Amino acid sequence: MLYESSNNQGIYSPREPRKNYYYRCVEENFEVLERVWDDRYQNTYGYWRSHILDVIYDYLDCGNLHLGFARVKCEDCNKEYLLPFSCKRRAFCPSCHQRRVVEFGEFLYTEVLKEVSHRQWVFSIPKRLRCYFMYDRKLLAKLSRCAWKVLCDYLKSSSGDKDSVPGVVIAVQTFGDFLNFNPHLHVIATDGCFKGDGDFIKSVLPQGKDIEKVFQSEVLKMLKKEGKINQFIIDNMLSWENTGFNVYCGEAIYAEEQESIEKLAQYVVRAPISQRKNVLHTTRRKFK
Repeated sequence: MLYESSNNQGIYSPREPRKNYYYRCVEENFEVLERVWDDRYQNTYGYWRSHILDVIYDYLDCGNLHLGFARVKCEDCNKEYLLPFSCKRRAFCPSCHQRRVVEFGEFLYTEVLKEVSHRQWVFSIPKRLRCYFMYDRKLLAKLSRCAWKVLCDYLKSSSGDKDSVPGVVIAVQTFGDFLNFNPHLHVIATDGCFKGDGDFIKSVLPQGKDIEKVFQSEVLKMLKKEGKINQFIIDNMLSWENTGFNVYCGEAIYAEEQESIEKLAQYVVRAPISQRKNVLHTTRRKFK
């Protein structure tokens, strides 16, 4: 829902999903997309999964007053309005996912993250390997474990205490800026490690480049163990000048920077589709 300011009072303004370009695009084209998927898109984007239609139908019903609502009333002024039920689908429904994003950011800051400095890490893999994760989504969890092992060992070595442990939150994203399939990991990690007695040991200027090779080795070893690649492919990839593996390490965000930490937490679980960008793009095409 949206709130608009009028005379310094919050006035509820119900959203109207059926008037946005994204809703109209889905409503007008999803049946055609289902029919042509196997011939046109399966080889590139994978098979049409059985739950996709359930997600689409739920999204098209989201915010529809005819399908159920709650009556919200202010006990002080007796003003009331109807709040339609939402589909609660993540990722595909921008509105429901955005609520999840805001709640996740607040939850991480208030319930999970300790009052120490944190950094963002991003682990990316080359295009050559992405197809294996497209057709076997269970590999995404194993990719997360690879990143956890590498990052944990790295931060522990910097702390000088082999029994210390970092705090890490890992979010898997499977989309790129152009909605292409691009599995990568967004990580929020403590800028150091916790000792057994709870004391925090800060790292000394961590660098993403320091663990790129180790991350590459872990991922290749995992894919070979899973039977996805063989030693010939590994040797070939190791001969590349640019491996396609990348590890990014962001600037430290200090404990008192609540807004920055919440924004980072929201970013790592952001929706793949932006209604704002969709509207702007469609508007530009309309005026050409």
